[in-house]
Amino acid sequence: MSLPLSVNVELLFREAGDDLGDRIRAAADHGYGVVEIWSHSDKDLDSIEKALSDTGSTLHTMLVEGRLTLADAGTHEAFTGHVRAAVEAARRLGCTRIVTGSGVGLPYMKRAVQHGIVVEALKAGADIAAEHGVTIVLENLNTRVDHPGTLFDTTAECIAAVRAVGSPGLALLYDAYHSLQMGEEPARELAGAMDVVSHVQIADLPDRTEPGTGTVDWAARLRELRELGYAGPFGLEYLPTTESLASLRAITEIAAGL
Repeated sequence: MSLPLSVNVELLFREAGDDLGDRIRAAADHGYGVVEIWSHSDKDLDSIEKALSDTGSTLHTMLVEGRLTLADAGTHEAFTGHVRAAVEAARRLGCTRIVTGSGVGLPYMKRAVQHGIVVEALKAGADIAAEHGVTIVLENLNTRVDHPGTLFDTTAECIAAVRAVGSPGLALLYDAYHSLQMGEEPARELAGAMDVVSHVQIADLPDRTEPGTGTVDWAARLRELRELGYAGPFGLEYLPTTESLASLRAITEIAAGL
């Protein structure tokens, strides 16, 4: 079974230097032609664009910048502005997925009410994205370790929001690391929901290192995801414990056994 991978060059191929264009070239030189980045406003987009063009690489995801509390309706105008900026950068770089989260929750407001307000923001953003052939991918984030206070910290809430919006401009980014940190079982969380999954990211527990260095049986987990119907690349968003190629060998070895 093949295992296509999408490499986050904010975290990997740092050996190539600070410029993301150089990291994209280094990844491509070693056979990794699908990449991901985080922010765009502080990056040299000319360098990234040229590296993608020269290597024939694909930018799979980038962020909608600005961590806003979408449960606060007062942030929605700013959110749609961030979406427009991300869509503009994404279209320039040939990227079709832009990543967002729900933002933190509001302790003084019922969760169901907050959910509805977030859905309103996501609907507005999805309409903008879809108009330009881009999809916002809503990411589940764990509150136990990395993102305390985040409203949508379960996969089920993210799926419910995507279904409530019901737009081709919004789908799910299933982050298996965050899901597992929350004690979820991927096969159970995604059963009957693969139609809304646009991307999957992975990292090992407990320290967000490369798969194969922690406590997760990744051969079993990845097999489950493939059997559920996920056919896209697995995004590598982890903190390498060694240089990039050595860390990638762990994933290659897992893939060879699938």
